[in-house]
Amino acid sequence: MESSNNALSFHTETLGMIHSIWPVDNHYFTHYDSISFGIRQYTKSIHQGSYKGELNCTFEPNGSQLNYNSQSVVAVDSIQNIFTLLARVSYQSVEDLDTKWFPMNHEGVPHRARFLWAGTDTLDINNADIVCDHYRLDIEKAKGEFVQVSPWDYFTDHVSSSKAIRQIWVEQNDKRRIIKATVSIYGMTVTAEIQEK
Repeated sequence: MESSNNALSFHTETLGMIHSIWPVDNHYFTHYDSISFGIRQYTKSIHQGSYKGELNCTFEPNGSQLNYNSQSVVAVDSIQNIFTLLARVSYQSVEDLDTKWFPMNHEGVPHRARFLWAGTDTLDINNADIVCDHYRLDIEKAKGEFVQVSPWDYFTDHVSSSKAIRQIWVEQNDKRRIIKATVSIYGMTVTAEIQEK
């Protein structure tokens, strides 16, 4: 994951034996408003096994809508996606985030999301203790119009599931890096941890 104050690039790739069985090489990019964190552009390029696909999304302020591969849905200016939520938790304080619902559109489907502060934890990463704010991220479907968009991919198809338990640990110092994230679903937990100190 690479980020700036108005863009986030996210890349997932399988390695080792899993890559030889079911290779994944997915890229996601979101450009957002630096104040509201509202989506301005979202693209993804998916390569999973033999499946390949592209998705392009832009926010059109004149019509207050998101256009997904030429299909449109109504959206407010501050509409979020999973990646703007990750950016938001990296830049905003507990007071700005805790228990507040944010409008979200997850690949054509209306949702809402909130961070619930679970306390302060110290994580051991590469033999360094890092003090973090620990959050749970709730995502639930909301009423409203939706469009069916493709391509599908394992990450975005499951991250918004009502059965998923999402947790994020964010460094408390000025860096505000996401140190660790977990998603638990169907009895399996996927964990991502930062590698450098």
